[in-house]
Amino acid sequence: MNYQAIRAAVESPLLTAFNNLDPAVPVYFDNITAVPPNTTTEYVRINVTFGLTSDLTLTSSVRDVRGALIVRVFSEKGRGPARNQELVNAAMTALKTLKTQPKTISGIFARVGNINGPDFTAVDTTPHFVGRLDAGYTATQLTRDYILTTQASDLLQTQAGQDIVATLSTI
Repeated sequence: MNYQAIRAAVESPLLTAFNNLDPAVPVYFDNITAVPPNTTTEYVRINVTFGLTSDLTLTSSVRDVRGALIVRVFSEKGRGPARNQELVNAAMTALKTLKTQPKTISGIFARVGNINGPDFTAVDTTPHFVGRLDAGYTATQLTRDYILTTQASDLLQTQAGQDIVATLSTI
């Protein structure tokens, strides 16, 4: 499993959402870019953590990963909550796309679970009003063989699948 590919699958919809706003909002990711010190303008901070990564396949490679995604939205304090809520809505919409996207034949399939928040805070020591969302996610490395195995397993759970097995066992 490629952890960078997981990050890209989870972060890309959020980056696209904030880049498509007018004006575009700067997005800062783990260990890539630092938030400029003493900034008073709006920005977004996204953290992706990796939790359970020990689900091994027969080839000893990790196929399934679970983790957490945290989105913090920083808007200018003293201007009301409306802009922060707009930014939170953009994040919420992007996260919902990760809840509903279809599986592909290969690549990383990422899906978020329940979305917690938004929570809003205004800390006295910072120049920002902060909105926060978080969600757990699962990511799976999809391959053609994995899809076929999963589909065959699903088929065997049905009556039609059991009928096929019964027919084949008599041949």
